[in-house]
Amino acid sequence: MSGSGFPARVCWAHRSQARCQNVGVGVRLFVTGFGAFLNHGENPSAVLAERSGRPHAVLEVSYTGVDDFLEELDGGEFDAWLQIGLAAKAETMLMENVGRNKIGPIPDARDEVHGPGPIDAAGPSAVGATLWQGVAVESEEVKASVDAGGYLCNYLLYRGLRQFPEKRIGFLHVPPFSVMPLERQVEALSRIIEEIG
Repeated sequence: MSGSGFPARVCWAHRSQARCQNVGVGVRLFVTGFGAFLNHGENPSAVLAERSGRPHAVLEVSYTGVDDFLEELDGGEFDAWLQIGLAAKAETMLMENVGRNKIGPIPDARDEVHGPGPIDAAGPSAVGATLWQGVAVESEEVKASVDAGGYLCNYLLYRGLRQFPEKRIGFLHVPPFSVMPLERQVEALSRIIEEIG
């Protein structure tokens, strides 16, 4: 967003308009997706974040981009944060319950490699997601998972949970639209958001 420091498109312009609290709901939910990466020109997570009806941002698929975003993110703007990312081999949506302290060897969108290794050498090996507690949405389309992988999705989940321990934060992996069509994913996401509050 130009002029704000965010390396992403964010629905609240310069943090002064369309803030989370203006959405008219009990929980100020913030939603993020990721942009294009590797051979995925259209990232379903970006489309879903934009169609969520909530304040949202689309993040660059890079470690530096995520770090810059987290540095600028104001925790006072939201109560809960739903992070969404593509799982190219998934057949359903996956509610990730654990952020692990690990980075794999795959280059990011800037062609930078940050692993293999830990995200934070002094941090815990894993941190539990806090968003899914009391959220009953498991179905044929939405399953629970404890493996967010070793790429930017897991990185964002782990770092977000560590930076905002008082917030409700969780990650939702989504399949390609070729596996689960857009409208089905939008409907499932709407049910998840309704359950979150």
